[in-house]
Amino acid sequence: MLHKLVSADSDTILENVALIEQLEVTKETSNVIQEKQVQAKVTEKEINESREWYRPVAAEGAMLYFLLIQLWIIDHMYQYSLESFQNFFFKAIEKTEENEDYE
Repeated sequence: MLHKLVSADSDTILENVALIEQLEVTKETSNVIQEKQVQAKVTEKEINESREWYRPVAAEGAMLYFLLIQLWIIDHMYQYSLESFQNFFFKAIEKTEENEDYE
């Protein structure tokens, strides 16, 4: 398109229908891109605001995760995931013999 603009005669540039149509398409595309950029900025702002709501929960979750990871130092049993631990725990309860001495 730029080549057509440069190579066109100044007298015939308005008579070149294909070039004018291409310029109109390019202008419409540019307008659409500008609208989407405005929408993207609004969406980015909304995402950033929403993210801040979850930041305290994420920090707490990260702290708990890393604390649990370090528990394996106390006992190797803690190196398993919570789901695995629950499975082992409930199996142990099922296999345990009944005892009336609750202490």
